[in-house]
Amino acid sequence: MSSSEPSTPGRPGRRRKNNELDEQQTPAPSKEGGRRRGGGRRKKEPRRFGRTLTILVGTLVVALIALGVVLFFQLSGDEGSDEAAPQTRPADYKVRDAGNMNEVLASREIDGRVLNEGELFERRNAEISSQSIDFTLEESDLTDDCSTAVWGEQATQALADADCSQAGRAAYLSDNYFGVATVFNLADVEGSRAVAEALDLPTPEEGEPAEEVVDPGFVLPPSGTEPFDRLGSGYSAADAIVSGHYLVVVWVQPTDSDSVDERVTLSTPLVALANFRDPLFRRMIEYDDDESTGAEDTEGTEETGGEPGTEPGGEPGVEEVPGEVPGQQEEPPVEGEAPVVPAE
Repeated sequence: MSSSEPSTPGRPGRRRKNNELDEQQTPAPSKEGGRRRGGGRRKKEPRRFGRTLTILVGTLVVALIALGVVLFFQLSGDEGSDEAAPQTRPADYKVRDAGNMNEVLASREIDGRVLNEGELFERRNAEISSQSIDFTLEESDLTDDCSTAVWGEQATQALADADCSQAGRAAYLSDNYFGVATVFNLADVEGSRAVAEALDLPTPEEGEPAEEVVDPGFVLPPSGTEPFDRLGSGYSAADAIVSGHYLVVVWVQPTDSDSVDERVTLSTPLVALANFRDPLFRRMIEYDDDESTGAEDTEGTEETGGEPGTEPGGEPGVEEVPGEVPGQQEEPPVEGEAPVVPAE
């Protein structure tokens, strides 16, 4: 075969097959591209990490919310003991005088010990039984910020002027009554009388409308839980008892009273709740005993024929006062013969 003869068809065909084979091999890069797409799937891993992070953040948020709820109930109390107490006052208010206690516990210079919660709210004051009424302690509070125990500008200022160092409040409940007993630790008996007078609502002057009389304020219950959120909305009465350098305010209301116009007699529950002063009686005995123990021997021997400092027919160093039986919750006589008498 000469060189001028055309090539056989088979040879170009083989070259075309080679070309076709080359063309068939060109998809290989696409496979590599597939692998790159596989590599692309590996690039999706951060999205899986993102979903995990989202789940972790959500779990953390739920945990924080749960912790907040727990802390809320721990700090506020399950029964809502931090509810605001109502700013009301009793329909009837009287200032009374404790008599002998004013002499024995005349000032904080004599009785310098601070009041404590165990002294005020435990022992006989956990349950007060008197006058056939059983009061049970429901709420209590003792603070050195006396302004939190009252409302009203005049009441707050009176406590500051009397150098109030402590305010103790106790909320009591019985079958037919509920009430609050409050004690203020003041500098002296004069300050106690001044605060008692400051809590009294002034009588309108002639021609002055009653609604224009400025309310000086009054005692606040330790909490606004039921039924103490209704104290003052029904007919209620309070006694402010000047007890040496302490002022004790007892405030009661029938459980079924819902109108200040439904006047009822509350002398019996007031006398019963006044036994909240039992810790002050114990202090009076202690200081009175200390004073009597220092008396001369001849003084007690000549008068009683007994031991020095013994009063006739009584306990050492204690003057017997009708109705004022220190440390006991006996049923005292009715008002007028009770342990407190109207102040002059």
